[in-house]
Amino acid sequence: MNGVSRPRLPLAMILTTLAVAMGVAACGGSPTGPNGSGPAVALTANVVDPESVNAVSDFNSCSGHPFPENTSPNSAKNYFWPNSTNFSTNGVLPEYAVCNGTAGQNSDDTAANEQDRGQTLHLYCDNSSTSVRYFHLAFTPGLLGQHVHAGDLMGYASMVGTGQAPSVTWQNSSNFDVAVIQKGNDNTTQNYFAALDASTFAAWAARGLTSVVQTVNPGNPTCASFLSAPGSPDIFVFTPAR
Repeated sequence: MNGVSRPRLPLAMILTTLAVAMGVAACGGSPTGPNGSGPAVALTANVVDPESVNAVSDFNSCSGHPFPENTSPNSAKNYFWPNSTNFSTNGVLPEYAVCNGTAGQNSDDTAANEQDRGQTLHLYCDNSSTSVRYFHLAFTPGLLGQHVHAGDLMGYASMVGTGQAPSVTWQNSSNFDVAVIQKGNDNTTQNYFAALDASTFAAWAARGLTSVVQTVNPGNPTCASFLSAPGSPDIFVFTPAR
């Protein structure tokens, strides 16, 4: 309008820009990080191959330690014990992304007590308030800040600490654990198995897990003490144990 001509974009550049925009729209929006916004979503991949573990603690169990607070009545996360091929190992048992999302760490993840055996990080599921916190994970170098897809390798379970003697049985091996956050707040957690979509949960059927109820300690009990190995009624042992 002022008599100055404006440069025209090459047709190829215009078409490329449109294609990117259409691709973002088709997949439901661009990837998001730890903003805690959006609806809760179901997890579409398992954190671990069901064949590679022998047991899992129930949600609200008396396993490990109180969680998410030191004053919590029980442990509102899930611990996994490895099978006999993987017990007391580092860099052997793979863990996977449970959703499309972005890997990151908050200040709690980098606290010294979260770096004693492997590391801790979050996977923030795209466009949602859902995230999963991985504990005792030797994560892939360069993973932080990266966008991953459900089923991608996150790293390997770290189940022997510095100076720690390996166990001679899987029951006494160190374990790894995950916490599912469904409201964008680390203090609000959910049973891992209740967060899985139907096909992902079905992958556990061959190991004897056919109902989410099997993985919940009913009644939200208060624990007098906490165990570090299977042996209590609120730990589910997969069949057959391997």
